[in-house]
Amino acid sequence: MNSCDAKEYLARREIPQLFESLLNGLMCYKPDDPIEYLEGCLQKVKELGGSEKVKWDTFVSQEKRTLPPLNGGQSRRSFFRNVMPDNPNFPYRRYDRLPPIHQFSIESDTDLSETAELIEEYDVFDPTRPRPKIILVLGGPGSGKGTQSLKIAERYGFEYISVGELLRKKIHNTSSNRKWSLIAKIITTGELAPQETTITEIKQKLMQIPDEEGIVIDGFPRDVAQALSFEDQICTPDLVVFLACSNQRLKERLLKRAEQQGRPDDNLKATQRRLINFKQNAVPLVKYFQEKGLIITFDADRDEEEVFYDIRMALDNKLFSPKEAEAGELLYKHKKLFTFNIKCSSDPFLHIKHGHQTKEDTVSWVPPSQLFQKACED
Repeated sequence: MNSCDAKEYLARREIPQLFESLLNGLMCYKPDDPIEYLEGCLQKVKELGGSEKVKWDTFVSQEKRTLPPLNGGQSRRSFFRNVMPDNPNFPYRRYDRLPPIHQFSIESDTDLSETAELIEEYDVFDPTRPRPKIILVLGGPGSGKGTQSLKIAERYGFEYISVGELLRKKIHNTSSNRKWSLIAKIITTGELAPQETTITEIKQKLMQIPDEEGIVIDGFPRDVAQALSFEDQICTPDLVVFLACSNQRLKERLLKRAEQQGRPDDNLKATQRRLINFKQNAVPLVKYFQEKGLIITFDADRDEEEVFYDIRMALDNKLFSPKEAEAGELLYKHKKLFTFNIKCSSDPFLHIKHGHQTKEDTVSWVPPSQLFQKACED
C-alpha cells in the first residue's frame, strides 16, 4: 500500500475523526484508567454502527459541551469583528491550507510524530520580478532524467536541480542526524522520501538561485500528492517532460548504473521497489498533468541524442518565440562546434588558451560525427 492508498483508506473510514473524538474524551474526563475508557468508547463505536457515525463530541456529555457566553451575550461574529481590528498586537500571518488528513512526518532528529501543524506561507520567488521558467523532468528510474535534464539546462542556460542528488548530499552532510539517518534508510529500500522534507529542500535550493531565467528539476514530483504540494508551495510548472521507457530497458540501465556508480538506492531490492512505486504512481501523475495541458511525452528507449533532439524541438516550440528559439539554436550550435574544435584540435593546449583547465571542462563530450552533423545543420 502506497501513501495515496493509505490516505484514501483513512479518509474513507473517518479514522482521523475517530481519533479526534477519542482524544477529546480523554482530555475532557482524564480517566485514571485510559485503556479501560478507550475500550468503552470503542464498544460504543460498534453500537453506533462504525467509525463513520462518530462525531468530534461523541464521547463528551452534553454538560461538558456548553461554553460560557461571551461578554454580554456577544455573538462570535461581533466578537471577532470588534477584537481583531482594534488590537494592534493581533498576529496577522498567512498560512497554507491544511491537508485533508494528518500526514506522517519526520519533524526532528529526536522525535517521530504525527503532525497537524500549520505551514507558514512564504514566497519562493520574488513577486516583483518575472518568475523563472520551471521545467519538470519525470520518468522511471533509469529513464535518463538526469542526462536529459543536464542537456536541457546546458542548451538554454538554465539551472539544474537533481532532487535525488539534493537529498543524497543532505544525507551525506548530516549523517549523525537521526532524522536524515532514517530518511537514508527509507531511500535505500526504494521508498519515496517524506514529501514535506523533500519540498522544503527544494524550496531552500530555489531561494538560493533567485536570478536564474529558468530551472530544470529532475525527479520530482513522483506522485499526484507531491505534484499538488509543489503547486501549492512553489508554483505551477511551465512544462513537464515525461520520458517513457520500457520496463526491460529501465532494469538494464539501473543494473549498469549500479555497477558504474554504486549508488546505495540502486541495489536489487530497492530497484525492484522503485519500479513498483513508479508503475503505481506514473499513470495518475501523467494524467494529472495531461488534464492541465502541461506534459509532453518522449520515447526514451532510443539513443540519448535522438531523445534530446525531440525534447529541444518541443521546448523551442512551447516555451520560446520563434526569434528566441532561433537565437538559442545558433548559440547551441556555436557551443557544440567550439567543443568539437577543442576535442579534435592538434594543439594540446587549445582548451587552456580558451580558459578551461581540461578538455572535459568545456561541455560533455558527444561523438564527433554526431556533433559535427548537428553543428552544421541549417
